[in-house]
Amino acid sequence: MGNFGGIILPFIHGKGRNRILFISTFFFFGIILLTSCHSDSDIREFQLPGNIQLQSGDLVFRTGRSVVSHTVTLTDQNSTYSHVGMLLWTGERWQVLHAVPNERESENEKDSVNLEDIGIFFRSDRASQGGIYRIPLAEDDTMKLLQKGLNLYRQQLLFDNGFDDQDSSAFYCTELLWFIYKTELGIDLSQGRRHNVPLFPPLIFCSDLLTYPEIEKIYEF
Repeated sequence: MGNFGGIILPFIHGKGRNRILFISTFFFFGIILLTSCHSDSDIREFQLPGNIQLQSGDLVFRTGRSVVSHTVTLTDQNSTYSHVGMLLWTGERWQVLHAVPNERESENEKDSVNLEDIGIFFRSDRASQGGIYRIPLAEDDTMKLLQKGLNLYRQQLLFDNGFDDQDSSAFYCTELLWFIYKTELGIDLSQGRRHNVPLFPPLIFCSDLLTYPEIEKIYEF
């Protein structure tokens, strides 16, 4: 394994919580294993209740069913959610802007910033639970978030496999939302919080967004 193995082995042979944290994080970032206990006939699209009023910029969190998702929630012990996106009203329907690996339509596609219907984002094979949260904003601010989100999607930016929040040419999920709110509205959703995980740059967790002081829960299932 060369130098990489020399870094990994001391953690693998370590004891206690450090060992668990490292192994879980390694599987999260290094080995993408998407698994599901659902057959095709069991998969159902999410149906938003009719009494829920949404707005562009709302944050949508979900807990996935894969090994990766369980690893994320093990690492981020202050949240039950493993992934987050942002709602955009595209003129006809509500869609979710998000950055996620390994949800490509074909093997020829690259992992990138994605835009998909909320029913697909919360589809039963992708979400065991979910929540919609809101930062109180003026209408003009929601329009800024909408335009910024659409512009980033049109650029076909890649998923940030380096997990570097100083690089705005690629994004991971929490980094994407943090970047949009920070650059368009001057709002730091993470309030400067970062988490140190072995072998990776400082990371923004879902829990960092959920503890923003003004965030409001709109809906959960």
